[in-house]
Amino acid sequence: MSGLAEAFERIGSFLEHRMPLLHAPGAALAVTDREETLGVAVRGFADVAAGTPVRPETRFQIGSISKSFSAIVAMQEVEAGRLDLDAPISELLPSLEFEQPFGPITMHHLLTHSSGLAIGTEESPTGPGALWILQRVPPTFAPGERFHYSNDGYKLVGAILEQVTGRAVPDLLRERIFEPLGMKATEGRIGNATRRDLAVAYATLFDDRPAQRHHELVPARWIVSDTADGSIVSNAIDMTAYARMLLNLGDAPGGGEILSETAFATFTRPKIEEPVEEREVPGAYAYGLSVGARAGRAILTHSGGMVGYTALLMVEPEEGLGCVMLLNGSGDRLQTVGYALDAVRAAIRGDDLPAVVPPDDPAAIPDADDYAGTYVGGDGEVRIEARGDGLVVIQDGIEAALEREPLIDGRYHDRFLVVHDDWDRYELRFERDPSGRTAAVTHGPRRFSRDPEPRTALPDRWQVHPGLYRSNDPWDPVLRVFPRDDRLFLWSPGGEEEWELTELEDGWFAAGDVAMPRRLRFHGDAAGRSVVAELNGGRWYRSNET
Repeated sequence: MSGLAEAFERIGSFLEHRMPLLHAPGAALAVTDREETLGVAVRGFADVAAGTPVRPETRFQIGSISKSFSAIVAMQEVEAGRLDLDAPISELLPSLEFEQPFGPITMHHLLTHSSGLAIGTEESPTGPGALWILQRVPPTFAPGERFHYSNDGYKLVGAILEQVTGRAVPDLLRERIFEPLGMKATEGRIGNATRRDLAVAYATLFDDRPAQRHHELVPARWIVSDTADGSIVSNAIDMTAYARMLLNLGDAPGGGEILSETAFATFTRPKIEEPVEEREVPGAYAYGLSVGARAGRAILTHSGGMVGYTALLMVEPEEGLGCVMLLNGSGDRLQTVGYALDAVRAAIRGDDLPAVVPPDDPAAIPDADDYAGTYVGGDGEVRIEARGDGLVVIQDGIEAALEREPLIDGRYHDRFLVVHDDWDRYELRFERDPSGRTAAVTHGPRRFSRDPEPRTALPDRWQVHPGLYRSNDPWDPVLRVFPRDDRLFLWSPGGEEEWELTELEDGWFAAGDVAMPRRLRFHGDAAGRSVVAELNGGRWYRSNET
């Protein structure tokens, strides 16, 4: 067996070890150098019910990796002299009318996620509808001031490209990128007919709580989309052609070019630092790509997520290697992609191949004693016990195991899933005092402390808001609003974060950092409770669920 063949055997084994921890039944991964696809590893099922395995040709939705394709078309228009990245979008798209209280937003701001616009709620199933909603959600910081990821910002990119060129974005992508690169299985719109030869999308059974590895997988909701922020369908083989273009600095096969050397340099030059919580590896954002480093090697990368699909593209320009991983579900991709690049590099150099190390067991808590103890709150007390190599939480006769996955860089965090039907709506989150000692633990609305704390009550005017709210938004079908002492919090399974709500003027709340474009308010009255939670223009409606 050649070194490269053995490398892909190990990559497949590495992936197979991690499949039980993914919320996906199938995966495809491919690695390329500057000249050709070096190998493909596939595991699992494209369609569980039919027993159809994932094959190298299996197509998936690639999600936000699509943004880099749209950014390339924008750079082509700049080179042609038809687009000015510094022109206000009000000039580029005169039909759009929305407030810009901090100064004009430009195409540059949209391409770098520095416009101050909201991420977008996906309440509208169409691009024009999403942009109409966006007009009701003004930016909350000055353009260029900071990074905040915005899908709707890239929907605006697409609308501007269509205005400038007179062509639909999917057609622009096909004519200018897919066809020159020979990406014959790739298309830029998701229609109903797309389902005929696409891996089935999967999600975990429960849409109202954090996903656990014990939750069953079910087919995810189908969506139709043709917007510039994430509507490309492709397979691992075609995506290596795109990776080769990146490795060759914009050149296409046969001596052509997708971007000139100058335009490619502008396209990939770091523009704005990405906050730690919004990136998978340290780095900055360019135009539609993150620029950073992994294990001391420069990388260009972007992740992707659609309803029932996730993906990751990573290229190492100096090493001349690129990798793409596609899932019909969700789960960590960075470790597997990193291993694949390391294994192929070692094989090419004739070095020893990296060992296939099983993933960490989420139920094994190396620092369990750090959390053990009795915590007291308004709902009595809970005990956290180190038991074996794990942790359990105990209250009122209920015992539940805790699970935790490591952060991307291998460190551990202070958040745990609770493996119990009565406790799995929220994570257990530990808080530490200035000395680093775990001082308190929260579980949604409940808070328990090692040392007695005074309790404070939620203001009367907010008592009507807590509850579970539902929407037809396929990304975030559920919002939970809950009190904890005298504070309100917002949580959604899609975001996996809980945001403290800060009351603003005119009935609005800021979720988390008040400078960020996350705005919430409530409407209606049903037996003394709010009926509607409006978040960034999208609407969720009260449910009687717990």
